[in-house]
This record gives sequence, structure tokens and C-alpha cells, in this order.
Amino acid sequence: MKKKIIFASAMLFFSILPMLLFTGCDKDTNCYLEVSVIDDDTKAPIPNAIIDISQSGGGVVHVQGVTDNGGNFKATFKAPAIVKVKASLPRPDAQGGGERRGETQVRLLEGETLTAKISLTGQYYF
Repeated sequence: MKKKIIFASAMLFFSILPMLLFTGCDKDTNCYLEVSVIDDDTKAPIPNAIIDISQSGGGVVHVQGVTDNGGNFKATFKAPAIVKVKASLPRPDAQGGGERRGETQVRLLEGETLTAKISLTGQYYF
């Protein structure tokens, strides 16, 4: 009887041991993107710029937002992708309308934070 208990305990221990050895902290598989929008001439951050992020090649990724007071916008993605990041800043109609624009393309990598810097020129597009 004692041998059966020892054998059962050993079997239980060795069946649980691999789970203890090979599981731990889960790997971070998210992709992080920090967008920084600045004025091309003054290098000052641009708050309230409209951010549009879409997957290159017509994929399913599409995120929109607005930069904070420091000209920054952050987004988290579930999978790696190549994305196009566009920034724009509309000018009120009372000032002539149009908008300033800038864009870049970046590759999001698993578990990494990527910073995309976009400069908006003084030119207005209609």
C-alpha cells in the first residue's frame, strides 16, 4: 500500500513538473505604436491633429484618434502588421479652409513599441 502511494505521488509530481517549468509569465504579443506629430518649421508638437492608421495593402487594421496636448497618440495592436500612419490638421473655413498633412509607413513588431514621427508642413491641401 505504501508503495502505491509513493508511486502515485511520484506520477503526480512528474506530470505537474513540466507545467511548472514551461509556463511562466505570458509573452507580450501586442504591438505598440506611439505617434508624434510636429510642425515642420518650428518643430513644436501639434495638439489635436487627426490620426488615421490603416493596414497597408487593404488589411483589416483601422484606427483613428487625435493627438494630445503634447502632439502624441498611442495605439495597441493585437498582431504585427505594416501600417500607414496619416496625420492631418484642418484649418477653419474662416481662415481659408484646407488642411496640413503628413504620413509615414511603419512595421509593427510583436512585443515592441515603435515611435512614428510625422511632420506637418505649412502647405495647406484642399
